[in-house]
Amino acid sequence: MSQDGDSSEVAYDSESDELDQKFLDNVTVKTGLVPVFRVSVTEAVKDGSSLQFTIMSSRTEREGGLVVTRQFEDIEWLHHQLVTGNDTKGLIVPPLPTKPEFDPKSAESKSKKQLGPDSNILKPDDFDLECKAIQKYLSSMLSHCVLGRDVNLERFLSEKDAPTRTKISKGIVGKLSLAIDNARKGQHKDIDEYFGKQREWCTEYNKAAKETSQNFNKMVQAQWRLSAANRNFANALRTLSPSENESTNTVNRIFSRFAEGIESAQKGLEVQSRNDENLLGFELDLLARSMESVREMLFQRTCLLVNYEDATRALEKAKPLKRQAAEDAKMTAESEYTKCTETARKELRTFMHQRVLAMQDGLSLFAEAQMKTSQDTYTLLIRTLKTIQIEM
Repeated sequence: MSQDGDSSEVAYDSESDELDQKFLDNVTVKTGLVPVFRVSVTEAVKDGSSLQFTIMSSRTEREGGLVVTRQFEDIEWLHHQLVTGNDTKGLIVPPLPTKPEFDPKSAESKSKKQLGPDSNILKPDDFDLECKAIQKYLSSMLSHCVLGRDVNLERFLSEKDAPTRTKISKGIVGKLSLAIDNARKGQHKDIDEYFGKQREWCTEYNKAAKETSQNFNKMVQAQWRLSAANRNFANALRTLSPSENESTNTVNRIFSRFAEGIESAQKGLEVQSRNDENLLGFELDLLARSMESVREMLFQRTCLLVNYEDATRALEKAKPLKRQAAEDAKMTAESEYTKCTETARKELRTFMHQRVLAMQDGLSLFAEAQMKTSQDTYTLLIRTLKTIQIEM
């Protein structure tokens, strides 16, 4: 993340647009799909009880661009349309970003979680991460071999008014049915060795991805709290008042210079924490949510496998009058299972290729940010040390 300022400021440019461009280029090379649109989510602004995202898009084969404003609920509705309007069996659907919390109470709770319960400072609502998450989501959808050509996606980005949406049902009955299916089919033995290993890998990797993301966020929160503590320490050093005693005034001046050094360290930690959130923190969170999509896809395929095996057994037991219907049901189940399996193989290869490249780029930018921020902080601390030595 970049910050404006002179040489006394600690700053670093996360180059997120460059990373998104690399992502699109890598997807094009791997899948041969050129996205219809290129998108950029430039800002998010509070509008009463809603959060409005400004989305800029341009067709790859044309000049100029389009600008629309959308709420997060519009993006939820788009996701619902893309998933329900396409045959997603075997597809790894790009995960929907987490719904932003932007009300004052949530902002206060978030700040206290990061800066500590005793902190009186509130972090500004810049919504950079939310904009980046939605931009990545839309770019991933546009680059998808199936979902990227859905007319609803084009309308979402090109029409001035947001699509009319209805309430998405999230009832307890559906959740209960899914839980029962998970218990009954989740541990079903796979007849394909490759997918058996993929399911085992997904279970372990999904758990590791979540834990890594959570632990990294805890580390960043600790950095934010240390930054707040440094700010309070520096303010306390500056409260020392001058006196008639020259030696005491000298000590006070030294403390004042020392406070400048503490503030430099505080600014360095603040910039480092922001960079950590925007770079590696973002990639780890995306990986964890993407692994959930992989798990859902593999579970969907397992359900089709169970249906196919059930249909095969039903055909073996069918009486003559019902044999034709049982044979048709078996052929339908086999066709769906086979198609899903073929699609899933391709999706897994593409997914692994994309995630390896994305994590590689994310780690590179993370390391560059760490080095740049450390160098800037070191320079400011050396300057403060020399000043103190002169005062002494």
